[in-house]
Amino acid sequence: MSASEPIHPTLNDLKFEIGQVLVCWSFLENTMREHLNRAGLQEQILKGPVISHWRTYIKATYPDRAHELLEPVEKVARVRNFLAHSSYSLHADPWTKGSAVIACAAPDGILHSFSIDDLRAACTEFSELVVKPIRLFVAS
Repeated sequence: MSASEPIHPTLNDLKFEIGQVLVCWSFLENTMREHLNRAGLQEQILKGPVISHWRTYIKATYPDRAHELLEPVEKVARVRNFLAHSSYSLHADPWTKGSAVIACAAPDGILHSFSIDDLRAACTEFSELVVKPIRLFVAS
């Protein structure tokens, strides 16, 4: 290996990005919680996951747009849920491009892999979603 070869993401880089996804999810949940509180649902959100209450609220308040509004949330929730509940293995070889990957085992045993680039893209999507719920209230 020569000094001029690029160094690709390491295991620490991968773990950092996993943590970023989980932190971004927390910010999105906080935004959902704030909106649900403003909608007068303080008591309901004390019980159960915020995402469940968010789904119910969006379906009831925006029935014609519910799929459009929930689809991007469900997409990032899927990634977050795999990372939080189903992590199976991590791999990263700084000398091999594209090797920084986390594998997650679904309840049915199917393995799902997320590259470091997938995790970075999820964080970008989270950032966009944190703003989107705010637009809902401005528009109503």
